[in-house]
Amino acid sequence: MTGDGRKGIMTVQQAQAAARFQAITDLLAAEGRVDVVDIASRLGVAQETIRRDLRAMENAGKLQRVHGGAVRIVTSPVALRNSHRPTAQDDIELAGRVWKELPRRGTILIGTGNLSLALAHIIVGSPPETRGLTVVTNSLDAAIVLSRVGRLEVYNIGGTVSPVTRAQEGDWAVHEMERLHVDVSVVCPAGISVERGLTQSTPAAAAVSQVEVASGERVIVLADGNSFGSSAFVQFASLEQIDSIAVAGTPSQAALQPFVERGITITIGGTS
Repeated sequence: MTGDGRKGIMTVQQAQAAARFQAITDLLAAEGRVDVVDIASRLGVAQETIRRDLRAMENAGKLQRVHGGAVRIVTSPVALRNSHRPTAQDDIELAGRVWKELPRRGTILIGTGNLSLALAHIIVGSPPETRGLTVVTNSLDAAIVLSRVGRLEVYNIGGTVSPVTRAQEGDWAVHEMERLHVDVSVVCPAGISVERGLTQSTPAAAAVSQVEVASGERVIVLADGNSFGSSAFVQFASLEQIDSIAVAGTPSQAALQPFVERGITITIGGTS
């Protein structure tokens, strides 16, 4: 009887864990990221339980843990071919290098993506010493993070919210951005290649990114391992329209060379 009881308890525990794993998987599929505090609150369990779940799922290759939560893993033949496997630390280092190059006064537009969110966190950790910097973004997550800095003027564009990226898109976002002219526009494409320039996965995202490029006096591209050297569905800008590329991880020289030959400044954020 004792053995049966223990077996029954384990079965219930396993079922509960499987349900949590599925909930985490569903959230990652919809949003690309999960937050420990948020998912623990949603599921009514301890934060340490969620951290344990994330460790187990990472060990199984289901996700990648980052500070405060986890992000989904997206592998591509290009990423593997370039031996470019960026980590959360790569994102942080790259964001820190980009922030050093950005002005502390004037206007900056930040697009949507994991790297732009990392940049928002870096700005909060090392904010401008005085007032005078305005940041505009169509990322709900980045706007919330940046709102913690009292010396910043933060504007969120508005528009339809993507359930996958939490970006604000659609006619509303496009029309608002068309009125802007900023000192620096920081764009996060789904793909950037010599052959097709900058691309996004959907027409809605491409429409917003096209205006982001047009709005900037200077345009910086933030590229991760899945976007650098690859092409997504919809083209929104050519390489001639950008000033520099900041790349997370440690891409090979062969992958970088075609961009260097075109006179594009490249910043690398890898740790090795």
